[in-house]
Amino acid sequence: MGMEKMTIHFDGIEYPARMLDLELPNISGTHMISVDRLDVALMIKDGQYVSEEARAIDEGILLYVPDNLMDVDEKQLMQVVKELAA
Repeated sequence: MGMEKMTIHFDGIEYPARMLDLELPNISGTHMISVDRLDVALMIKDGQYVSEEARAIDEGILLYVPDNLMDVDEKQLMQVVKELAA
């Protein structure tokens, strides 16, 4: 199972992301997750995207998690993703 770490650049800020190989009942394949604060940065208060770039970024991300989970080990992160994606 791969867990490639990467960085998403948006509005002059770098956000951590990881690519996960998922084999869940309702989701399979390689998907990107990132941090909650990126999700907040992409949207304005009424639920609209701040830009088309923001929309494109968001559409490529399966799930947002708290920052502290981006550096945990693969097993722990996969458990959280399974719970959130269920």
